[in-house]
Amino acid sequence: MSRVLDILRAIILPLGWICALLALVTPVWFLVAAFGAKWEFVSLEFGLNWMTHDMGRKLLLACVVAGVLGGLFMLVYRFVAKEAFGVVSSPLLALAIGLAGLGWAWTIDQARAGTPPLLDVTTDAADPPNFSTSLLARRGRGAASLDYAAKQDETGRSLAEAQAALYPALTTLHLHQAPETVFDAAMDYAHEQNWRVGSASRAAGMFEAGAESFWFGLRDDIVVRIREDGEGGSLVDIRTLARQPIHDLGRNPRRARQFLAAMAGED
Repeated sequence: MSRVLDILRAIILPLGWICALLALVTPVWFLVAAFGAKWEFVSLEFGLNWMTHDMGRKLLLACVVAGVLGGLFMLVYRFVAKEAFGVVSSPLLALAIGLAGLGWAWTIDQARAGTPPLLDVTTDAADPPNFSTSLLARRGRGAASLDYAAKQDETGRSLAEAQAALYPALTTLHLHQAPETVFDAAMDYAHEQNWRVGSASRAAGMFEAGAESFWFGLRDDIVVRIREDGEGGSLVDIRTLARQPIHDLGRNPRRARQFLAAMAGED
């Protein structure tokens, strides 16, 4: 019996340390991946694809396996020796972190599978608002094309056709207020949403802005255009698109929808 207990202790001790190490390293690993990519210490492809999707999932699985094995051997020891051995919090913490992380990954996968990737959205597909040349220079290499008419979805449809089918309510907003008043309201909304407003012209009725996600710093480019309707009112359009060709989980259509709702006073 003592020989069996010696073997169990020899297994439980390193397993406990492995669980503790995994419980410490795994959250730090994901934080480094997310904020390293955001602050450009590592490339987005490295932080998001390799560190998170590839190695990150393996780390989470290792947490689950180590946690289950650690807890199982502790239970066996308690059953055989009639007393506890080892720090039970280590496998429990590793298991909790692994399950929570894998659950989060599954949720993201489900959202990606259930949301068609429409990375460039506009309320005026026939004449989408254009970006300035200064923004083109700031976008850098590897940024998604701004040529709306040339883009297609995964099935080969034009973006205009895909958007009309998926988001038929995303169309030009007609308001009775004067363009100057609407422009001020749109600028206020942009600041409330923490958009980084760049080029802006009240006289021209347009402004450009950028938005950045908290995790990984995924960037979107936004342009708002406000024109007279010929009767004292305003025609409001927005275009928002992901800078990187990465599934946005519906972020840009949602942003356009929320902007229109706010301008219409529906939020």
